[in-house]
Amino acid sequence: MEISTFELLTKPIAPLDILPPELDPVARRIVQGYFLTISNLEEFDVEYRIEFTIPKPAVANPDRILLDKAVIFLDSESDNSPIELMQDADQGQTENYRASFSIPARNTASFQLLPKLPDVLATSLLEVRGFVSLFRRKRFGGPLPSVKVLLNPEIRGTFLPNDFPSRTRNLPDFDQINYTLAIASGQSFNEIPPGPLEPFIDGPRNLVSPIFQPLLEELSNGTLDLPSLEAENPEKARMLVRLLGELDASEVNLSELNTVMERLEIPVRMSSI
Repeated sequence: MEISTFELLTKPIAPLDILPPELDPVARRIVQGYFLTISNLEEFDVEYRIEFTIPKPAVANPDRILLDKAVIFLDSESDNSPIELMQDADQGQTENYRASFSIPARNTASFQLLPKLPDVLATSLLEVRGFVSLFRRKRFGGPLPSVKVLLNPEIRGTFLPNDFPSRTRNLPDFDQINYTLAIASGQSFNEIPPGPLEPFIDGPRNLVSPIFQPLLEELSNGTLDLPSLEAENPEKARMLVRLLGELDASEVNLSELNTVMERLEIPVRMSSI
């Protein structure tokens, strides 16, 4: 579901080469980030997948991309935690970036996409804009319902002296701005649909034991064939337990999973408590 536009900036508010000398002392630059406040209205924890889509520069330009130029934080339950920002495969005319995070039941969190400081201050020319999409993260092949949320997207920025941090004046000249962005749906209350199916384990498939490959595929696409499991295979059993540890219990058929573990003689049972 498309949420809003976004714009990341770290650049002077006026071209430095055309400023008259008398204006140089008051000329500043903007460091601007994207904030999305999300309230999980459900009675259970929800995993979300957020995506950022930007136009691909006609000519390669390191100041027009997010990779290694931006960082993500999630402020939830007074814990401001970093989140990994990943780039998807080539999308032709656009570049897509994604991240995943969880918000506890009936909780409100602040998701933040920010310029990577102090790295981007060196050039002060970062300028990236595009649009934001939000989905319920899906890592199992079965049906998954939408989830209810309240959303508030914002732009927040800080004005810094152009020569910061190697400034020569006595007092720093900082100011801040923030403004709410229009939501694509036109309302704060939204139902977020499930996103594309994701593998349980990110990364190259050759890092997964070959004996587990068929089971991984079956779990990922929801075509698990119980009779094909080999109960006497301890390696498959151990790897299945590792995968189960990553699952969101609200997204799986617990009865089916318990049957799998029983066939593998694993003394563990799952329940939604």
